[in-house]
Amino acid sequence: MSKHWLWLSGGALLALGLGAGVTNKMTVPSYDGAGNVIRPEGYRKWVFVGTSLGLRYMGDGGTDEGPGSFHNVYIQPEAYDAVVSTGAFPEKTILAMESYSAGTKEPKSGLSGGFFGDQLTGFSAAIKDKERFPEGWGYVSFMRDGSKIAATAEPFRKSQCYDCHLEHGATDNVFTQFYPLLRR
Repeated sequence: MSKHWLWLSGGALLALGLGAGVTNKMTVPSYDGAGNVIRPEGYRKWVFVGTSLGLRYMGDGGTDEGPGSFHNVYIQPEAYDAVVSTGAFPEKTILAMESYSAGTKEPKSGLSGGFFGDQLTGFSAAIKDKERFPEGWGYVSFMRDGSKIAATAEPFRKSQCYDCHLEHGATDNVFTQFYPLLRR
């Protein structure tokens, strides 16, 4: 009887631990007193889900000349595990995106062509947090056009990002069609 009780107790504790959700361990969004998003730290140690070259938002300015910029996207490891196993982004997911100018052949390198991510020109984040964003997702930019990276960022108005992500994002407002590790 005592062994049976031990197995039941252990199973109940395990179930409670698994049912607690992924947010118990993962980095979650933080906000200052004014409601601005605090820049996540350590995101370069998160799961790198993909990069794109030259993708631009309509009406974002810029030209079609040259390769455009590199966008490198990261997600918390726990959120990544949840997406892979369930197909859904858990509450408190953060997708961090760095933008880099495209560098090209350098005289000392001996390369004859191609592009690489050169100078950091932007840092943005998409945040799934229904407590803060009535639609579920919020979007911020901590750095634009090569300016100094900010410690906090005010969320964009819904019409600036959310509506486009809702219309064009393949999964739950996320452009998973551009991230090989998140495609199902």
